[in-house]
Amino acid sequence: MRTAIMAATIVTLGLSAVSLAGARVDRYGTPLPEGALQRLGTLVMRYPDGIGDLCYLPDGRGLIAVGARVETWDLSSGALERTDEPISRTIRSIEPNREGTVLLIADAAGSIHLWDMDAQEIIRSIPTGQPGLMVAHYSPDETRALTTGTLTLKEWDLATGEELVAIEGRMHYFRQGIYAADGLTAFVDGGAGSDPILAHYDLHSGELLHEWHKQYYSHTRSLELSPDGERLLSGTRIDAREWDVKSYEMLAKFTGHHGGAVTAVAYCANPDELLTGSRDGSIRRWNRHTPEVLLRWWPHEGHVTRIRVSPDGQWALSYGGGLVDERSIADGTPRIAWERHSGVVPAVAAIPGSSLVVSGSSDETLRVWDTGTGESLRTIRGASLGAWALAVSPDGKRVAAGGKDAVIREFSLADGALLRELRGHRGYIRALAYTPTGTHLISGADDGRICAWGAGPDPVHELHEHRGGVLALDVSADGNYALSAGRDGTVRYWSLSGRRLLRTMTGHRRWVQAVRFLDGETAVSADGYGAIIVWDLATGEVRRTMEHGGAVTALAVDRGLVHAGGGSEISCWDAATGAKLETRSGHADAILALAPIGDGRVVSSSEDTTLLVWEPIERAEAR
Repeated sequence: MRTAIMAATIVTLGLSAVSLAGARVDRYGTPLPEGALQRLGTLVMRYPDGIGDLCYLPDGRGLIAVGARVETWDLSSGALERTDEPISRTIRSIEPNREGTVLLIADAAGSIHLWDMDAQEIIRSIPTGQPGLMVAHYSPDETRALTTGTLTLKEWDLATGEELVAIEGRMHYFRQGIYAADGLTAFVDGGAGSDPILAHYDLHSGELLHEWHKQYYSHTRSLELSPDGERLLSGTRIDAREWDVKSYEMLAKFTGHHGGAVTAVAYCANPDELLTGSRDGSIRRWNRHTPEVLLRWWPHEGHVTRIRVSPDGQWALSYGGGLVDERSIADGTPRIAWERHSGVVPAVAAIPGSSLVVSGSSDETLRVWDTGTGESLRTIRGASLGAWALAVSPDGKRVAAGGKDAVIREFSLADGALLRELRGHRGYIRALAYTPTGTHLISGADDGRICAWGAGPDPVHELHEHRGGVLALDVSADGNYALSAGRDGTVRYWSLSGRRLLRTMTGHRRWVQAVRFLDGETAVSADGYGAIIVWDLATGEVRRTMEHGGAVTALAVDRGLVHAGGGSEISCWDAATGAKLETRSGHADAILALAPIGDGRVVSSSEDTTLLVWEPIERAEAR
């Protein structure tokens, strides 16, 4: 057994970017990677590689199992109190006893453990012999445990480690077994295809009492017994259903409002209400009698695989899409209003004449950030289906956002008001750029077209040459020229005033996902193989090629330096010589966009839902 204890970390919103020890931290006190000045957003309670389980302790604190460790959180303050590693194997499920002193743990190797949380030691370990062990539950009197493996349901005496019963089911496999209220029988879900997905077993004899509900299972733990022990709630790929545990008759069906499968369920403290979590990342609170949706909220960007209700009945702790979230069951508001995006951040743009940037996310919001303090100054809502491309007008008053619905929306940066919607593309909006005067907005999309928009609702003109989607755009400093790049592997050089193609540059071996002007004579582009090419615009010839080392999704140009973002790294180059100056890393997931913000600083945005502000790079550091 290995145990690591972490002193309580108190979240303080006013933290500077430098801690007492001299190491940089963000405004929530989380350490920053080397070379980073600030983090915009937070990685607190974000687990992109998934969690094993989560639950509440009787005092309202939260436990999160991640790999082989168990984190204890003060959910009221957002403080990580301690981190323990009670076992060396990946944890699949955790459940505290009524006093919150002994944790029942199931691991991926097929064993269960009783862990004394105060003494920080294992009281007993029991190998179950169950391949694919998924979950373990205490019996109502907490003297026994029920374990669910791929093909078997077993019960154990926790005092002696004795196997009391082993049930081999008729389903293709079991997902989760839970005790009935009397502790003498158990319900299990699983199955596939035309098989029943719910079963009821006698734990003394192993006898199958009943099998029912021929429906697709939900892939996750979506089976729960009501607090009074009289009803069973289950989720499937199309709905949730409540059953009478004695007659097996369906009491209610909860359907018609979910964005896909019901992947998690929970009963509320109010006996007339329940919660369902869905594949679309939403959670719904239902009146279980009508049934009617009373409230819904979208805390996650992926399947909701866990919902737990707090001991006082006020809060719902959930996991989905890499994020643990806690919200009020009464109104769906977060307990702690973390200033962050809940989805990936595919776009970022600087606001001219300031230290501010605006980011666009798949969570359908834009955020305005102070890059010095890390504070989110404004949230702009209304970017339907997400903001995947951004551009800020030269006067810093407007921001244009484009996304999956083929609509460009222009918002006021002062108050977030929607100014207009531009419709004309047929496909994702992939790239946006304003001309230097701000009189025109240039857009590129999956339909292969480049459109120039003026003050009216329709394009002023269109450019059609790309054989495939347009993935990147840039406009020259004088506003006379544009660059585009796309899925056809080409970089195209345009005269905006002449509305014609000047040159097509070939040399990339894959989609070109980023392009930028270096100056009036040269440009730089990057592709999915990691090639960064500097072009002579007069001749269309390659001046030099640099290798990032993996697919490049973003480029930023500042002071003659080229910053290439791909994977979770940024490589920095001297454009004049092709010398590599530095490689920086720090994001927990792929970098999607880069934006220079002046004085040599660059902001990166990532799939990890955060942005990082990077300090300037000096050419003297070339190596």
